[in-house]
Amino acid sequence: MMNEKLKNVMLKYEKYKWQFWFVLGLLAVLLFLIPYYVLRENAYFMIHDELDDGIFKYLLYAKNFGKNGSFIPEFMGGQNRYTITISTFWGIYIYKRFAPYAAFAIMLTIVVITGYIGVYLLGKEISDNAFASFVAASLFSYLPFKSMFGLNIVGFPLLIFLLIKLGKVHQHKYWLYFIILVYYALGTTLAWGGFMSIGFLTLAIIGFAIFDRKHNVYIGNLVIADVILIVVQIITSWDLIKSTVGPAKVISHREELILNSYHDLWALFKEMMYIGGSHSECCSKIIALSAPALIIGIPILVHFMSKSKIDKVLQINNKYKLLCIFYGANILNSLFTCFYCSEPIVALRQNLGGIFKTFQLNRIYWIMPACWMCVLILELAILTDISTVFVTEFIFKKMRYLAAFPVAVMFAIIFIYANNVYLSSPFYHNIRLMVFDTYHVDSWRKYYAEDLYAEIADAIGRDKSEYRVVSVGVNPAVALFNGFYTVDGYSTDYPLSYKHDFRKIIEKELASDDSIRGYFDNWGNRCFIYTSELGNRFDIYRGENTEVEIDINTSELKKMGGDYVFSAVKIINADELGLVSISEEPFIKDTDSYGIWVYEVK
Repeated sequence: MMNEKLKNVMLKYEKYKWQFWFVLGLLAVLLFLIPYYVLRENAYFMIHDELDDGIFKYLLYAKNFGKNGSFIPEFMGGQNRYTITISTFWGIYIYKRFAPYAAFAIMLTIVVITGYIGVYLLGKEISDNAFASFVAASLFSYLPFKSMFGLNIVGFPLLIFLLIKLGKVHQHKYWLYFIILVYYALGTTLAWGGFMSIGFLTLAIIGFAIFDRKHNVYIGNLVIADVILIVVQIITSWDLIKSTVGPAKVISHREELILNSYHDLWALFKEMMYIGGSHSECCSKIIALSAPALIIGIPILVHFMSKSKIDKVLQINNKYKLLCIFYGANILNSLFTCFYCSEPIVALRQNLGGIFKTFQLNRIYWIMPACWMCVLILELAILTDISTVFVTEFIFKKMRYLAAFPVAVMFAIIFIYANNVYLSSPFYHNIRLMVFDTYHVDSWRKYYAEDLYAEIADAIGRDKSEYRVVSVGVNPAVALFNGFYTVDGYSTDYPLSYKHDFRKIIEKELASDDSIRGYFDNWGNRCFIYTSELGNRFDIYRGENTEVEIDINTSELKKMGGDYVFSAVKIINADELGLVSISEEPFIKDTDSYGIWVYEVK
């Protein structure tokens, strides 16, 4: 009777296992999202390229979309829309329709769930192991990806799944996959994930056309998919395309960009394999180190197994081939990054100039997290298959105890990887914020200080469109988020003439410090008020560096429209500079946030 019940349970599990693990994984994803809905603005946030960049750009883009043509009056003295790069077209609607924090939470939810579903569906396509797909998809959702990048990184698993489906000759419901493909395309931008998806798909089509003699792949659907990606990317990235190659091309500040090469390429290769590239950190060291052991050991084991004509051997062989393909792809990607960042290639790019210098082709490493998830799924699936062989096949019955070894290895990989992901995940900080009252980290409320900046606006008493501000010791993103019009700002592509004009304001400070001079002159994306005393710090909260002497050209600042200076430190030579504080004390709201001195430029 007991055996019969157990058999029925196993039959039901086999029937519904994919649904079971999907729901369980979805609950794990919701656990990751809960702090952002419970703690809200007090949750932990990553500052770099999230609070200090992506959010205010969505706000400005959404505010002016369909209103001022292609002009953004609030940003850097008033700039063309191409100077503000956004990552998702549907993100514009979300930020236009909802309040800033609600828009962020909605977009984060969409991005995280899309990443989870993409990995899970891809896992189902490349393996028969629902548990392995659940593990990889759930952990993928906890990785420290910035939601502001939309689907440019987390969308690759979904894209690979869609292309596998569209490439199948006898696949039904093609229209559904094309609709999802449009959703993916609207969640990327041509400068990032867009060029990669189009480039890889085009190469795949050419490869299949040449080598697929048996017509196992339906190339027609892939061509249609490529056309869809190209058309959507042209429409959504039209401002960028027009500014780059159009008749009214603007000379970009990137013309003065000085590239830096990597001297220790072995260290770079290990970083790419073990951690990941910029914005695509995947904590992949345990996967990168464990996969080669399987790649070496499985052929030997399969050869031994094949003598008894075990059915599982064919399945293991198929997964093994995919394991080699995805692992090899990441090795090649890491090698290409080393090649692209090596001294001779960097020197060549610098000499060629133009798009050869400024275009970051090495960011094809953004697809590496998707490949690592495939490697993880295949590792776990193969280890499960090996364990099953030792338990079920008659020739190995006397060695059943050996089944414990691949199971132990599998759970060791899961535990080590889960621990590494947890320690790098925003969830690590958020769970502590929910448990410990004394735990303090960077938060939305602390960084944007909305109440504080509202008080400053009231004290100035003028419509924000009538004046512009610059910030010292605090990122201009904070002022922009709070509705102020700025002279300074962060942009990956703005007119070179503006950089030269702005440099006149800070040229004496740059002359006194080689590091900030090189940072601004050779890169220049951050068009900020640098000072030799503060260096490259723009997150100065109360109690830090309370007084500073700066040497800026306020006449040039006034000429560029700057009327006020928001400073996180007291400027002790304000009178000499022609700066008049509008209050006797700094503006303060929260004990752990800013103390802002507001100076009017006379």
